[in-house]
Amino acid sequence: MRRVVMCAALLIVVAGFAWADVKESDTVDYMVMTEADSTPGNLDGSNTFDRRWDVTYDGTCAAASLDSSQNGTSYQVFGIWSPTNEALEAEVVLGSLADSVLFLYCDPFDPMSPEVNLAAWDDDDGAGFGSAFTPADGYMIDANTPYQLVVTGWGPANLGDFTLTLGGDAVFGQPATPTPTGPQPVPTTSRTGMIILVAALALVAFALLRSRSA
Repeated sequence: MRRVVMCAALLIVVAGFAWADVKESDTVDYMVMTEADSTPGNLDGSNTFDRRWDVTYDGTCAAASLDSSQNGTSYQVFGIWSPTNEALEAEVVLGSLADSVLFLYCDPFDPMSPEVNLAAWDDDDGAGFGSAFTPADGYMIDANTPYQLVVTGWGPANLGDFTLTLGGDAVFGQPATPTPTGPQPVPTTSRTGMIILVAALALVAFALLRSRSA
């Protein structure tokens, strides 16, 4: 009986790992039609991490996710932002890269802790085995806030070039620091500065008095 229980437990564990690697049916071939910004990318194996999977989007930067069995997967990070609150639209257009996965992270992304700051993911909603975030997904990003898009392969063997395209108002880079508007605080002199100023004035006054009395 004990042997049967152990065998059943082993089968459950093996099945769990196998399930983690099974791709879902690819029923969507979304393409960004109105491009806001795009940039080339390449997964060459120089940067790797243990990617996540099965991310449950909840509108926060702490989405629940699972550790995939695809350890040592190549990745590339792209900073993005938008001047407006919007549902993120992004697509991985495959080149020599045959199969991609796309992640949305709140800033910053840490490859040593890929479960931290994770917001959303997609496997195959782009054309073919490409990945895409569609407006219908409702993955919201806040205005003037930095985010990270992380493009990976499905597994360590998936390497090659691609193009990452943004729709809506999102662009690559970091939001600019806003220029201050309205009344600005009047500069004040520190206590040390005041002491130095008073001492300097006293020296000038003393020098003037001596020059007059000479």
